[in-house]
Amino acid sequence: MKRDVSFSLLGLIMLLCLGIAAASVYYQYTYTDLQSKYEVSNDTLQKTMIDYQEKEMFLDAALQNLSLSEEREEALGGKYQKVETEKVGLQTDLATANEAIKDLNRQNEDLQSSVDALERENGKLVFEKDQLKEEKRDLNNKIDNLNNKIDNLDNKIDDLNAQIAALEATQSE
Repeated sequence: MKRDVSFSLLGLIMLLCLGIAAASVYYQYTYTDLQSKYEVSNDTLQKTMIDYQEKEMFLDAALQNLSLSEEREEALGGKYQKVETEKVGLQTDLATANEAIKDLNRQNEDLQSSVDALERENGKLVFEKDQLKEEKRDLNNKIDNLNNKIDNLDNKIDDLNAQIAALEATQSE
């Protein structure tokens, strides 16, 4: 029995060794499979993390651009309101200036009409002045002629007076 027990025990130990070896092979195979799956999963996780980081950077850049665009939009909105207000003011000023231009054009036309009328009147007056100068020249010539006639008549009167005096002197003698 002792020998049977030793063989049995040896058989049992061998069976256990065989079981442990089979379990080791099975666990080694399972470990290798799990390790390869882990490495594949880890690689996939790393790629996913890199994609996530790239997308996060892209989204951060897009968010910064969006923030910058919002700031620009607010600034441009303020400038647009300012420009729109200035535009309304300028349109009002333009309308006022156009009215003033129309008034000035009317005044210019009125003044031009007055200038034309005054120029016509001036032309008439210059013509009348020239006629009056001619009449004055004619009258001055007539006056000179009459003065010459008066001088001639005065000379004749003096001659006649001298003749009368000579006649009277001869008669009184």
